[in-house]
Amino acid sequence: MSMSGGSAVTLPAGVSISPGRETVQTGPTGTNVQGMLFTLTLVNGASTSVFVPYTLMDQTDVVASMFAQRIAAINAVSSLGR
Repeated sequence: MSMSGGSAVTLPAGVSISPGRETVQTGPTGTNVQGMLFTLTLVNGASTSVFVPYTLMDQTDVVASMFAQRIAAINAVSSLGR
């Protein structure tokens, strides 16, 4: 996963992302955190949602890392038992 032009997140080949949906989630301290929920669909058909707080939205390197970590974790779990 990489950034192109300093502001765009490039997903791994075969991974797609749905348009984000505005939402609010409860943060670690119990406060409401506004952001967007993105659904990633992996090559193996698995899908997951990643919440990106608005405070991180312009930090595309952080967002790319959040997506990459989730994708890697799902791929690791789905490869168990192979």
